[in-house]
Amino acid sequence: MNIWKKLTIYACGILLTCAVFSMAVMAGGSPLKDNACGACHQDYSKIMPQKHPDVGPAKGTACLTCHTTDPAKNEPTKFSTDVHKVHQGGKTKLECSVCHIL
Repeated sequence: MNIWKKLTIYACGILLTCAVFSMAVMAGGSPLKDNACGACHQDYSKIMPQKHPDVGPAKGTACLTCHTTDPAKNEPTKFSTDVHKVHQGGKTKLECSVCHIL
């Protein structure tokens, strides 16, 4: 096999490995910044549904304590979908970088 064929095979292998690794790392979406919610929402009781259990003096990741994604499914939860609808549609149109580390 000549050198160009070997280099092409190696390059494809490296690219495939990088693609698989990045998919595994990003399966749950881009990671959130520290206290992403708390930067804008100091009082969670004002934004919680009325029937929601009390979360007490929760910090920025309180919602994600219960509303976690399932990495095996690689799909957003209803909570994630609703949060993105509220923050990216209607009156509010936030950039992804406001909450996520990109």
